[in-house]
Amino acid sequence: MTMRLAFALMLAGSAAQGFPCDFTTECREAEACVESTFALDVDVEAQAMSTQAGEITIVAIREQDALISVFGAGTGAEYMLSITPEAARLSAHMNDGPRAIQYLGTCEGAF
Repeated sequence: MTMRLAFALMLAGSAAQGFPCDFTTECREAEACVESTFALDVDVEAQAMSTQAGEITIVAIREQDALISVFGAGTGAEYMLSITPEAARLSAHMNDGPRAIQYLGTCEGAF
C-alpha cells in the first residue's frame, strides 16, 4: 500500500475534515510566555495547515480517544499540533538555531 493511499484511508475516518485553531499564548525558547493572536486553519482533505506565514504540509495524523496529533513540515521547520476537546498546543521546531516556539490555545470543531 502506498503512503498516499494509507493517508487517504486514514483521513476517511477523521472526525473533522477542517477546523480553525486560535492560540492565545506564545512561548519562545528561553523567554517568558506572552499573549498571542497566532492562528492556523487545518484542512485535512488538502493535507495542509495554513498560517499567515505560509503553508505547512500535513505528513501524518494520529487520532486516539480524545487526542488528535497532527505532524507537519514547512520551509525550515517541523510542527506538532496536539488537540484535545479543551485545548491545543502547537510546537514549532525551527532548523535555524535550532530553536522552538510553543503556542497554547484551542481548535474549534476538531471533535
